[in-house]
Amino acid sequence: MKHWMFIKKILSRNYWAILYFNFKMLPFEQAVRLPFVFFHKVRFGDLSGTVLLNSPNVHRGMIKIGKLGSGMFPRNHTVINIEGFVQFTGRTNLGCGSLLNVKKNAKVFLGDKVSISANSKIYCEESISFGNQINVSWECQIFDTDFHYMQSLDNGSLFARTRPVTIGSYCWIANRVNVMKGTVLPDHTIVASNSLCNKDYSNISEYSVVGGSPAKLLKQGVKRMFEGIDIKNP
Repeated sequence: MKHWMFIKKILSRNYWAILYFNFKMLPFEQAVRLPFVFFHKVRFGDLSGTVLLNSPNVHRGMIKIGKLGSGMFPRNHTVINIEGFVQFTGRTNLGCGSLLNVKKNAKVFLGDKVSISANSKIYCEESISFGNQINVSWECQIFDTDFHYMQSLDNGSLFARTRPVTIGSYCWIANRVNVMKGTVLPDHTIVASNSLCNKDYSNISEYSVVGGSPAKLLKQGVKRMFEGIDIKNP
């Protein structure tokens, strides 16, 4: 059994993607450490942008892409398109079948211990920022854009198509949540399943639960336990 598990572990890795992405996107001294490890099916789009590893401890497997959730969901292609800028600060997981699409001049910032589960989508045209120790469950969508313009019939003005998204540290976003342009989630916020976040929630206190469509304050004084880690002292 141990031998079979070892073989499965080896076969789950996408070695072509590992070598191609690391040596294309990183300086040689970082690339040789193979910090990006890809699993199962991966499709690369435009990789004309920039990836920055802003960490003093760059190591093998620091960023895992395409593995999380692969035992629960069909192993669809994980799609990576980076025309803009992406900064990784520490350990990151992006689940199988997910999308990371960073358009030209857009910026994505990922803190340490950011985990985004299977079939989730991150689409950035301006700015999306993640703090530290964040869990995003499966089939979530995080967009900083409407993808189209809307016009006022009163004066003909156009509404802003994009606005930055900021997700604070120690947040837990449950499954099938939509985080839309202009969303700001304070540290230690829990977002209930199937919710729509579309505004700045900075006026609520930390350790709060929001939910609904659109999301509103549901409860205060609640925290997510991160698998045995005291989130006050991670």
